Amino acid sequence: MKDRQLAYILNAIGFLGFAGIHGIYCRKYITGLLWFFTLGFLYIGTIIDFFLIRGMVDRANRRLAAP
Repeated sequence: MKDRQLAYILNAIGFLGFAGIHGIYCRKYITGLLWFFTLGFLYIGTIIDFFLIRGMVDRANRRLAAP
């Protein structure tokens, strides 16, 4: 199961130059890598994802719980 607090911490680390790690953690590999190589679209995507993390973690946990 994915932890919401860890996802928020990884998002905060994104402001230090490692944007997208929270997306990879939540199994959103394409956007995670896109954010990583573009610095979160110059941090705009990282800021938007801060508000979307709850849903990302919930979806990732549902996918992990499904048979």
